[in-house]
Amino acid sequence: MEIVGIILIIYGVFMLAGLLLQFPFFYNNAKSRMMIKMMGKTGFNVLIFVFGIAALIGGILILN
Repeated sequence: MEIVGIILIIYGVFMLAGLLLQFPFFYNNAKSRMMIKMMGKTGFNVLIFVFGIAALIGGILILN
């Protein structure tokens, strides 16, 4: 289970870094464009933030 926790922490950090740095591949692929069209860019950013925080918390809880 330690490996899953580490992977979740890395995923969470990557998602939050992508949100802060506005990585182009987060926003320019077909699925992301569809989600942005449905919820708007602010809603998509909130979704990325929630997934990032959830992955971080999950990874930290698994490691403890």
